[in-house]
Amino acid sequence: MKIELKPFQEQAVRDLLQKISRARRDVHDGEAQAVILSSPTGSGKTVITIQLLEWIWQGDEERKADKKAVFLWLSDSPELNEQSRAKIARQSSVFPERDLVIIEPLFSQKCLEPGKIYFLNTQKLSKTSLLTKTSDGRDYTIWQTIENTVRAGAEHVYLVIDEAHHSQSDSYRASDQLWLRRQ
Repeated sequence: MKIELKPFQEQAVRDLLQKISRARRDVHDGEAQAVILSSPTGSGKTVITIQLLEWIWQGDEERKADKKAVFLWLSDSPELNEQSRAKIARQSSVFPERDLVIIEPLFSQKCLEPGKIYFLNTQKLSKTSLLTKTSDGRDYTIWQTIENTVRAGAEHVYLVIDEAHHSQSDSYRASDQLWLRRQ
């Protein structure tokens, strides 16, 4: 990180890493898992998440690096993804800008690549979206790409659901979720 975390933020990252370690074992055994970061507005959820992804990718003094880690950042708006991507580009010392990939309508890959953070918004997942169809030179739908990535190693796929500005109940409004899922 290019900035120093406040003590409570660093503790939040360490707590999340412990939960993720346990969740990865469960995912490896075929059980879907979710780890939730819920924190008040302005407490630095994005900064906490950036540090978390950095430590997952490069390791820390307590854990080995997960060099097979794939990160998919999902929000409900393209603007929120752009804002999160820009913040990561400014503050991460681990993920260069070229590894912060906005998934656009013409995106077509068999699998998502380790070490990259992919940004996707729910608006691009509609039935009419180009991402959900194979045509126009696309060999894979986004659903096929995600499925192939999960099948290649579910315990290495990290889905960050960014609901920081989503209007739901007060207790749920300020949460980011990190999902580990196996199908």
